[in-house]
Amino acid sequence: MSAKGRDQTTGDQGFVLVNALVLVAALAAVATLLLSRAEQGRSRLEVGLVADQLSLSLDAFDALAISQLARDTGAQDHLQEAWARPLPPLPLAQGEVAGRLQDLQGRFNVNWLSRSDNALAQAAFARLLGGLGLPPRLGDDIRRFVTPGAQQANKQGWLLRDPPLDPVGGPLLSADQLADLPGLSPRAYARLRPLITALPGDSRLNVNTAQAPVLASFLPDLSSAGLAQLLRRRDGEGFVSVESFLSAARLHQGEDSATPAAQDDPPPEAAEALGPEQISVHSQWFRADSQAWLSGVSAHRVSLLRRRASGRRPALIWQVTHRP
Repeated sequence: MSAKGRDQTTGDQGFVLVNALVLVAALAAVATLLLSRAEQGRSRLEVGLVADQLSLSLDAFDALAISQLARDTGAQDHLQEAWARPLPPLPLAQGEVAGRLQDLQGRFNVNWLSRSDNALAQAAFARLLGGLGLPPRLGDDIRRFVTPGAQQANKQGWLLRDPPLDPVGGPLLSADQLADLPGLSPRAYARLRPLITALPGDSRLNVNTAQAPVLASFLPDLSSAGLAQLLRRRDGEGFVSVESFLSAARLHQGEDSATPAAQDDPPPEAAEALGPEQISVHSQWFRADSQAWLSGVSAHRVSLLRRRASGRRPALIWQVTHRP
């Protein structure tokens, strides 16, 4: 073969080799892309499976909470019952789930403030804010927030937000909605939030589960010592009736005064301050807080339960789940 032929053959071989290398590189890139997508798909599938398993764990806690309330056939609800004790962490295959039930009727219902004729609730809320060291104007702001149409007269604070908001006002579905209230700082919200709830306006305060600051706000004539005695008495097995609670509250108020009142005659404003139409010794509304952990990932859920009567299975009203 001539030198010219050899050079041409060598050039052709080099061209073929270059093309082969380019093809191999392209195939390697495609394979890498496919493997990367497959790995991403596998990771998404794994995350999805973990999220589903976490949701099932939270569902299991809700079912347990509902069954606990359904088994409670007592005539009153108090803090010594089985449902009121936090559930210790229960082991899962690769994690655990834990949670607790809380009686929301032991908190101050901010939807009571939506009724302008409920002077008792408005005065009690002002005392509650004062006891927490929060400014009285917050009571006016929250009252406007839960009153239909009242926000239209005070829109400036909302319109200055980013993005601007235009709330219509009205009873809340959850007290968490107050977190967006202009003028309510995160610190003030954090102090107030554990003591409040958002329930239908006709709900009553359960005096057997009411938190001490909430109960004190409805009993302005009761001293700290009198409140402590009242709480010690109820924290055993709870008051069996509204009448027995009012009698005990009246007695302690009488002991606090310079001239004790007769047990048959309530001190001035006692009946006006708190009467049987505002309180109860049993509850319908409960909150279930649960958290599940699995493979280093966690999820949290808040569920609202309503039990219309003791011994009946509660209904799930809503639930909010935070998960990966």
